[in-house]
Amino acid sequence: MSAASVRLVSLDVGYTLGEPSGTTLTQRLVELSPRPAREAKRIAQRILHAMNPSADTTGPQTVCAALGIAQSAFPHDHRPPAFALWPGAVEVVARIARNVPVVTLSNVSHWDERETDVAALLAPHLRAHHPSWQLGFAKPDPRAVETVARLHGHDPAEVLHVGDSLDYDVRGALAAGAQALWITPCPPSAEAVRLLAEYAGRVTVVPDLARAVRHIEQTLLPSTHTIRSTIP
Repeated sequence: MSAASVRLVSLDVGYTLGEPSGTTLTQRLVELSPRPAREAKRIAQRILHAMNPSADTTGPQTVCAALGIAQSAFPHDHRPPAFALWPGAVEVVARIARNVPVVTLSNVSHWDERETDVAALLAPHLRAHHPSWQLGFAKPDPRAVETVARLHGHDPAEVLHVGDSLDYDVRGALAAGAQALWITPCPPSAEAVRLLAEYAGRVTVVPDLARAVRHIEQTLLPSTHTIRSTIP
C-alpha cells in the first residue's frame, strides 16, 4: 500500500466492524433457495442489495425468480435484526479518521438496514455511510467502489477498502483499481495466494481489526505508533 496514494479509507461493515444479532433477509432467502448457498448469496446480493425499493417495487419478485423461489415464499414478515458493533470498532474508526477520511461501504439490503443507523453508531468519526442499496451497486461490482471514490472527489486508486471477504471486499476493490486490506484470521487458500500474487503491492492481509488499524497508521503516518490506545 502506498501511503502517498491513500486519500480515502472505505470500511466494510458486516463482520468487519460488527454483526447482526439475528438472521438477515438475505440469509433467509439463501436458505429457501434450491441453488448452492454460495451461488444464492451472490445472486441475492447482486439483486437485492443493490435495489432501492422506493424506486423499484419489483424487488421481491425479481430476486425470487432469480433464486428459484416461489414469489409467495418471500419473507414479507421479515423483521430486521439489530446490528451490534464489536468492542473497539468505534475507536478503530476514530484512529483511522485522525489520518485520512473514513467512509463505510456495506453490502446490505434496505430491508435489513431500515432500523439501523450506521452513521450514528460511528459518529462523529465517519465522513459518510454508503450502503449498497443506496449506491445501486453491491460489491464485488467495481462500480460500488468507483461510485464512492467519485462521490468524495477521488480516483479509485486513492481508495483503500478494508473488509473481511475475499470474494466481495478484496475482489471488488481490485476490480475497481483500488487497494485492499483483507482481514482474515485464516491462512489464505491456494486461490487467494494466486490472487495476492497477481496483485502484489495492492493487497495486504491482516488477522484482525486491531492489526488493520495499526497497519493503516504505520503506513499512512509512521509516527502514530506513539498514540495511546486501548486496542492491544
